[in-house]
Amino acid sequence: MALSGIQKTVLVSVAVVALVIGATVHKVLRPAPLNEAQLAEAGLFLFDSPRPIPPIQLTSASNQPWGRDDLQGQWNLLFFGYTFCPDICPTTLAELRQLSLNLPDEQRQQLRVTMISVDPKRDTPQQMSSYLNFFDAGFAGASGDPEELARLAQALSVAYIEPDTSQDNYLVDHSGQVVIVDPAGQYVGFIRPPLRPQQLGELLPRVMARAR
Repeated sequence: MALSGIQKTVLVSVAVVALVIGATVHKVLRPAPLNEAQLAEAGLFLFDSPRPIPPIQLTSASNQPWGRDDLQGQWNLLFFGYTFCPDICPTTLAELRQLSLNLPDEQRQQLRVTMISVDPKRDTPQQMSSYLNFFDAGFAGASGDPEELARLAQALSVAYIEPDTSQDNYLVDHSGQVVIVDPAGQYVGFIRPPLRPQQLGELLPRVMARAR
Protein backbone atom coordinates (compact mmCIF):
# COMPACT_ATOMS: atom_id res chain seq x y z
CA MET A 1 0.00 0.00 0.00
CA ALA A 2 1.54 3.27 -1.11
CA LEU A 3 1.82 6.10 1.37
CA SER A 4 0.30 9.45 0.55
CA GLY A 5 2.36 12.61 0.60
CA ILE A 6 0.79 13.65 3.90
CA GLN A 7 1.60 10.27 5.49
CA LYS A 8 5.19 10.48 4.33
CA THR A 9 5.49 13.97 5.77
CA VAL A 10 4.07 12.78 9.10
CA LEU A 11 6.51 9.84 9.25
CA VAL A 12 9.47 12.09 8.49
CA SER A 13 8.32 14.54 11.16
CA VAL A 14 7.98 11.74 13.73
CA ALA A 15 11.47 10.48 12.88
CA VAL A 16 12.95 13.95 13.25
CA VAL A 17 11.23 14.44 16.62
CA ALA A 18 12.53 11.06 17.80
CA LEU A 19 16.05 11.99 16.80
CA VAL A 20 15.82 15.32 18.60
CA ILE A 21 14.47 13.68 21.75
CA GLY A 22 17.19 11.00 21.60
CA ALA A 23 19.93 13.58 21.21
CA THR A 24 18.53 15.64 24.07
CA VAL A 25 18.32 12.64 26.41
CA HIS A 26 21.88 11.60 25.48
CA LYS A 27 23.13 15.12 26.18
CA VAL A 28 21.41 15.17 29.57
CA LEU A 29 22.64 11.73 30.61
CA ARG A 30 26.17 12.14 29.28
CA PRO A 31 28.63 13.35 31.95
CA ALA A 32 29.68 16.95 31.47
CA PRO A 33 33.23 17.36 30.14
CA LEU A 34 35.83 17.60 32.87
CA ASN A 35 37.51 20.98 33.05
CA GLU A 36 41.25 20.73 33.79
CA ALA A 37 41.25 24.02 35.66
CA GLN A 38 38.39 22.82 37.84
CA LEU A 39 40.17 19.53 38.50
CA ALA A 40 43.40 21.31 39.37
CA GLU A 41 41.58 23.62 41.76
CA ALA A 42 40.33 20.53 43.60
CA GLY A 43 43.85 19.06 43.57
CA LEU A 44 42.83 16.25 41.19
CA PHE A 45 45.19 15.38 38.32
CA LEU A 46 44.52 12.76 35.64
CA PHE A 47 47.03 11.26 33.22
CA ASP A 48 46.48 11.21 29.46
CA SER A 49 47.10 7.45 29.49
CA PRO A 50 46.81 4.92 32.34
CA ARG A 51 50.05 3.61 33.82
CA PRO A 52 50.59 -0.06 34.69
CA ILE A 53 51.15 -1.29 38.25
CA PRO A 54 53.72 -4.09 38.68
CA PRO A 55 52.96 -7.40 40.43
CA ILE A 56 53.37 -7.03 44.19
CA GLN A 57 53.08 -9.32 47.21
CA LEU A 58 51.97 -7.65 50.42
CA THR A 59 49.77 -8.66 53.37
CA SER A 60 46.38 -7.09 54.03
CA ALA A 61 45.10 -5.73 57.33
CA SER A 62 42.96 -8.88 57.50
CA ASN A 63 46.19 -10.94 57.33
CA GLN A 64 45.57 -12.20 53.80
CA PRO A 65 47.81 -11.99 50.72
CA TRP A 66 47.36 -8.65 48.98
CA GLY A 67 48.54 -7.75 45.49
CA ARG A 68 47.71 -6.17 42.17
CA ASP A 69 44.62 -8.35 41.69
CA ASP A 70 43.06 -6.70 44.74
CA LEU A 71 43.04 -3.43 42.84
CA GLN A 72 40.85 -4.79 40.05
CA GLY A 73 37.08 -4.74 39.86
CA GLN A 74 36.50 -1.39 41.58
CA TRP A 75 37.93 2.11 41.80
CA ASN A 76 40.67 2.52 44.40
CA LEU A 77 42.15 5.39 46.36
CA LEU A 78 45.55 4.46 47.81
CA PHE A 79 47.21 6.42 50.57
CA PHE A 80 50.74 5.67 51.81
CA GLY A 81 51.19 6.32 55.51
CA TYR A 82 51.48 4.57 58.87
CA THR A 83 49.42 4.16 62.00
CA PHE A 84 51.87 5.91 64.34
CA CYS A 85 51.85 9.05 62.19
CA PRO A 86 51.01 12.03 64.42
CA ASP A 87 49.30 14.34 61.94
CA ILE A 88 49.17 13.80 58.16
CA CYS A 89 47.76 10.26 58.20
CA PRO A 90 44.83 10.67 60.61
CA THR A 91 43.91 13.94 58.92
CA THR A 92 44.02 12.41 55.43
CA LEU A 93 42.01 9.34 56.46
CA ALA A 94 39.39 11.55 58.12
CA GLU A 95 39.17 13.58 54.88
CA LEU A 96 38.87 10.38 52.83
CA ARG A 97 36.06 9.25 55.11
CA GLN A 98 34.28 12.56 54.52
CA LEU A 99 34.87 12.24 50.78
CA SER A 100 33.31 8.77 50.82
CA LEU A 101 30.27 10.11 52.67
CA ASN A 102 29.92 12.89 50.08
CA LEU A 103 29.67 10.42 47.19
CA PRO A 104 26.34 9.13 45.83
CA ASP A 105 25.54 5.59 46.98
CA GLU A 106 26.37 4.05 43.59
CA GLN A 107 29.86 5.56 43.44
CA ARG A 108 30.50 4.84 47.12
CA GLN A 109 29.84 1.15 46.48
CA GLN A 110 32.29 1.20 43.56
CA LEU A 111 35.15 2.77 45.53
CA ARG A 112 37.66 1.24 47.95
CA VAL A 113 40.10 3.23 50.09
CA THR A 114 43.30 1.40 51.07
CA MET A 115 46.08 2.59 53.34
CA ILE A 116 49.50 1.22 52.39
CA SER A 117 51.72 1.27 55.47
CA VAL A 118 55.34 2.29 54.99
CA ASP A 119 56.09 1.16 58.56
CA PRO A 120 55.85 -2.65 58.32
CA LYS A 121 57.84 -3.18 61.53
CA ARG A 122 55.14 -1.70 63.75
CA ASP A 123 52.11 -1.93 61.46
CA THR A 124 51.16 -5.56 61.83
CA PRO A 125 47.84 -6.65 60.31
CA GLN A 126 46.27 -6.50 63.78
CA GLN A 127 47.60 -2.97 64.39
CA MET A 128 46.41 -1.76 61.00
CA SER A 129 42.99 -3.34 61.38
CA SER A 130 42.46 -1.76 64.78
CA TYR A 131 43.62 1.64 63.54
CA LEU A 132 41.48 1.64 60.38
CA ASN A 133 38.39 0.49 62.27
CA PHE A 134 38.61 3.71 64.26
CA PHE A 135 37.52 5.64 61.15
CA ASP A 136 34.44 3.42 60.73
CA ALA A 137 34.55 3.73 56.94
CA GLY A 138 35.38 0.22 55.73
CA PHE A 139 38.92 1.21 54.79
CA ALA A 140 41.33 -1.55 53.73
CA GLY A 141 45.02 -1.76 54.57
CA ALA A 142 48.18 -3.50 53.39
CA SER A 143 51.89 -3.63 54.16
CA GLY A 144 54.78 -6.05 53.97
CA ASP A 145 58.32 -6.53 52.74
CA PRO A 146 60.19 -3.20 52.34
CA GLU A 147 61.35 -4.14 48.82
CA GLU A 148 57.77 -4.83 47.73
CA LEU A 149 56.61 -1.55 49.27
CA ALA A 150 59.39 0.34 47.49
CA ARG A 151 58.48 -1.27 44.14
CA LEU A 152 54.85 -0.23 44.51
CA ALA A 153 55.69 3.27 45.71
CA GLN A 154 58.08 3.83 42.81
CA ALA A 155 55.47 2.73 40.29
CA LEU A 156 52.97 5.17 41.82
CA SER A 157 55.45 8.07 42.17
CA VAL A 158 55.06 8.09 45.95
CA ALA A 159 58.06 9.21 48.01
CA TYR A 160 58.98 8.10 51.51
CA ILE A 161 62.18 7.57 53.51
CA GLU A 162 62.81 4.30 55.32
CA PRO A 163 63.32 5.22 58.99
CA ASP A 164 65.95 4.22 61.51
CA THR A 165 63.88 1.64 63.34
CA SER A 166 66.51 1.24 66.06
CA GLN A 167 65.22 4.46 67.63
CA ASP A 168 62.12 4.56 69.83
CA ASN A 169 59.08 6.46 68.59
CA TYR A 170 60.62 6.99 65.16
CA LEU A 171 58.80 8.93 62.46
CA VAL A 172 58.53 8.09 58.77
CA ASP A 173 58.78 10.90 56.22
CA HIS A 174 56.33 10.32 53.37
CA SER A 175 54.40 12.24 50.74
CA GLY A 176 50.69 12.80 51.19
CA GLN A 177 49.11 12.43 47.76
CA VAL A 178 46.28 9.96 47.22
CA VAL A 179 46.68 7.65 44.23
CA ILE A 180 43.72 6.90 41.93
CA VAL A 181 43.53 3.38 40.44
CA ASP A 182 40.80 2.41 37.97
CA PRO A 183 38.87 -0.92 37.95
CA ALA A 184 41.39 -2.39 35.50
CA GLY A 185 44.08 -1.95 38.17
CA GLN A 186 45.85 0.91 36.40
CA TYR A 187 47.30 4.10 37.85
CA VAL A 188 45.24 6.91 36.30
CA GLY A 189 45.97 9.95 38.45
CA PHE A 190 46.37 11.37 41.92
CA ILE A 191 44.91 13.84 44.40
CA ARG A 192 47.27 16.41 45.88
CA PRO A 193 46.89 17.37 49.55
CA PRO A 194 45.22 19.04 51.30
CA LEU A 195 42.13 17.10 50.29
CA ARG A 196 38.91 18.96 49.54
CA PRO A 197 36.16 16.41 50.26
CA GLN A 198 33.26 18.54 49.05
CA GLN A 199 34.78 19.40 45.68
CA LEU A 200 36.13 15.89 45.21
CA GLY A 201 32.74 14.45 46.07
CA GLU A 202 31.32 16.31 43.07
CA LEU A 203 34.16 15.60 40.63
CA LEU A 204 35.13 12.02 41.40
CA PRO A 205 31.80 10.51 40.21
CA ARG A 206 32.31 12.28 36.88
CA VAL A 207 35.83 10.84 36.62
CA MET A 208 34.44 7.38 37.32
CA ALA A 209 31.63 7.79 34.78
CA ARG A 210 33.92 9.14 32.07
CA ALA A 211 36.14 6.06 32.20
CA ARG A 212 33.34 3.52 31.65
